[in-house]
Amino acid sequence: MSNDLDEILDDLFHGCAFAAFVELAFECRGLPDAEATRERAFRYFEEELARKNRLRDERSALEPAA
Repeated sequence: MSNDLDEILDDLFHGCAFAAFVELAFECRGLPDAEATRERAFRYFEEELARKNRLRDERSALEPAA
């Protein structure tokens, strides 16, 4: 069971969704609104994808031409 949980949280979107849920739960001191959680999770996901793409582009720009 814990391996399944590890795999789910290693998935980028699910990790973002979990972070959004926990942060909103802390902020509102209870269960967060589902729509607010979804919006924040997608925002985190898009930001992380953009960061990963920037890093990939920077690495490929530094690699010598073949």
